Amino acid sequence: MTQVLSGFAIILVVIGVGWVLAARGTLGPGGQRALASLVYAVATPCLLFDTMTHSDPAVLFSSILGVVALSALLVGAFFFLLCRFVLRRSAAESIIGMLSSSYANGGNLGIPLAAYVLGDASVVIPVMLFQIAFYAPLSLSALEVCTSSGRTRWQSQVRTVLGNPMLLSSVFGCVVTLSGWRVPAVIAQPVSILGGASVPLALLVFGMSLRGARVLGEEGRRVDVLLASAAKNLLQPLLSAALGAWVFGMSGEMLRAVVVLGALPTAQNVYTYAVKFRVGEEQARDAGVVSTLVSVPVIMVIALLSHGVPT
Repeated sequence: MTQVLSGFAIILVVIGVGWVLAARGTLGPGGQRALASLVYAVATPCLLFDTMTHSDPAVLFSSILGVVALSALLVGAFFFLLCRFVLRRSAAESIIGMLSSSYANGGNLGIPLAAYVLGDASVVIPVMLFQIAFYAPLSLSALEVCTSSGRTRWQSQVRTVLGNPMLLSSVFGCVVTLSGWRVPAVIAQPVSILGGASVPLALLVFGMSLRGARVLGEEGRRVDVLLASAAKNLLQPLLSAALGAWVFGMSGEMLRAVVVLGALPTAQNVYTYAVKFRVGEEQARDAGVVSTLVSVPVIMVIALLSHGVPT
């Protein structure tokens, strides 16, 4: 079980560095938002393009992708409606809540945990492809529209959506992948270097946000955070198991794989998106913390069921 814990330890160390940066004021008062904008506009689009252009096109249409996409969309849609019409949150806040309940930490936690629990880190690729190629661009485009001026003409809103860097990267990456075109090294290598900064920068931004923060300290949003964490850590893996077994006919290792993927905690990227659009920041931050803590025992139980109790 030490390998499972080490996956969580890695993320905590990088988050801790972000906390120290904030405590020392190394990046100045605007450092956190500047880094969040860098993640949104440059690093994550490059990661998306690099990931897609180095993946087998068959992965885009795998049964694992089907379970990952359906479970995230169903849980996300349910939570959006819950936030919007039961908790009475704004449309933008509801989108952040939707992502908090269904956008998984597939990179820095998913890869090492899948390697140990499942023995195959490649099963995380469908999660990353779905999220950064489809889920994030569409969600962020909706946020662009919701947070823009109410007097903005629809033509301007369309230009805003089509100019979304995540959406553009996903479209170009998909075209390159399906066409089989080989990206020249002079383009591919800089893109790969910049994309490699996405996960650590997102973790640093998240760590900086914890400086002086009280998790679950905002009384009016505690219920949002707790419900989002329950949806992410409990509802999504259960739904993934049901979809995998009854809809896609999975069993054995493949079924366990989609359950582990469903149990991954909320990605820290959600907080960087909240910072970028200045909406739901406390909810996104607290959901990331709580869901990560809750995911430890949940994934350990899955690991024990998968491999048996060690002697």
